[in-house]
Amino acid sequence: MRRKHFDVIRNVGMNRRVEQLSALGQEDRLAIFRLLVRAGPQGRCVDEIKRRLRVPGSTLSHHLEALTRAGLLGARRSGRFIFYAVNWREATALIRFLAEDCCAEMQIGPGAPESGRRAASEPCDVLCVPARARIKAGGEKPWTNKNRSRNK
Repeated sequence: MRRKHFDVIRNVGMNRRVEQLSALGQEDRLAIFRLLVRAGPQGRCVDEIKRRLRVPGSTLSHHLEALTRAGLLGARRSGRFIFYAVNWREATALIRFLAEDCCAEMQIGPGAPESGRRAASEPCDVLCVPARARIKAGGEKPWTNKNRSRNK
C-alpha cells in the first residue's frame, strides 16, 4: 500500500511539470515568461507587458492566467495596477527537474564503449554537478580547455 501512495505523489509531481512545460510551450507565453525573468522579482505591470510585447489585452490576460495556473507566475495588486512576476520557487524547481538526470548515464573512463556513449574526455557543453561528482569520486581530473575546444 505504501508503494502505491508513493507512485501517486510522484505522478502528481510529474503532472505539475508537464502542465508547466505545456504553459511555456506557446510562443507568446514563453516571451512573457522571459520578459518577466529579465524584470526580476518586482515583475512588470500588465500594461507594461502589453506595450513591450504588443499583445492584445484579452490575449495577454489569457496567457497570464495560463502561466499563473501552472504556478510559474504570481500576481500582486498595487492600487489599480496588477503586477506579475516569476514564481522563482516553481521556476527553479522546473529547471532542477529538467536537469536532474543530466549526464546520469555518461560513462566515466578512458574511452566510450561502442554503444555511442561519450568518453570522459568528451563532456557535455555544460559540465553538470552530477558529472562533476562522479569524476571526483573516480579521482579523475576535470576536463581542460584544450579538450573543450576540440569538441566544438
